[in-house]
Amino acid sequence: MIKLLINTPSKEQLSNKTSFGGLPVKGVDQNIEWPKCETCSSEMEYQGKIKTDIGLELIFMCQNDPGMCDEWDANEGGNKVLIIADENLEYFNPETETNTTRNTEYSATIFEIEADNYDEAREKCEENPRDILGALYGEPDWIQNDETPNCDCCDEKMRFVAQLEEGPDHKTAMNFGGAGVGYLFDCPKGNTGKFLWQC
Repeated sequence: MIKLLINTPSKEQLSNKTSFGGLPVKGVDQNIEWPKCETCSSEMEYQGKIKTDIGLELIFMCQNDPGMCDEWDANEGGNKVLIIADENLEYFNPETETNTTRNTEYSATIFEIEADNYDEAREKCEENPRDILGALYGEPDWIQNDETPNCDCCDEKMRFVAQLEEGPDHKTAMNFGGAGVGYLFDCPKGNTGKFLWQC
C-alpha cells in the first residue's frame, strides 16, 4: 500500500498538518531562529512541513544562490529540518523577506493506493499528475543512487519519511533542480531530521 500525498487547495487548519509554502510554525513558548545556510550565512527558504508520528517536520532550503550552497545535500548545511510538537502553535517570520518564503500555500491529503511502488501508484492514481505531491513512508524511489543519511546523534541509518515532487504549479514550485525529487528522513530516537534532493 502506497500513501500518496494529494494536493488540497483548502487552507483550513494548515498550522498543524502537512502543508507547503506560507509561513512555518512553532510552539507559542518556543524560541526558534529562522535557519541560516552554512555556506552563505543567509536565511533559508521555507518549503513546507510534514506531519509525522514524532511531530511536524519543517523543511528549509537555501535559495539565495541556487546550486552554489549544496542545498541538495543532506549534510552540507544548505538545508535544514526542524522537528516540533504539533500543538499550541503559532506562525513565525524570518528576519528578512528575501528568498525566505514561497508565494504559495497548499495542503495535502493522504490517498492510499494498492501498488508495489511509488511509480506504479502514480500510474494508478486518477488525480491530475501535477496534484500528486509525493508519498509518505514505504521505500524511497531514488532518481540516482541510495543516499539514505545517517543520524548525527546515533550514527544509524535514518527512517524514510517522504519523497516530494516540486509542486502543483511550476511558477511556485520547490526548486529540486528542475523535475527533481526531495527526500525527507528522520530519527525518532534522536528527534532529528535530514533532507536532500536528486534530479
